[in-house]
Amino acid sequence: MSNIEKLKEAFVEGLEIPMDEVETATMESVDKWDSIGQMSLVAIIEDAFSIEFDPDEVMQFTSFATGVEILKKHGIEI
Repeated sequence: MSNIEKLKEAFVEGLEIPMDEVETATMESVDKWDSIGQMSLVAIIEDAFSIEFDPDEVMQFTSFATGVEILKKHGIEI
């Protein structure tokens, strides 16, 4: 599975959204993306990529696009 597929799967699992909504997902557009959903999503991504987000990254992580950028900062090719 590619890294982009792993990230998409994390969104599907963590936020319970359909795959076709993942790339446009934002904190405002996904009902389950509240504080609990955020922590669940972060935990799934950290496990999938063997990384750890710092608190600032967790706060900045408000969309699929920002998630991609954060992973790139951790040296993960997307």
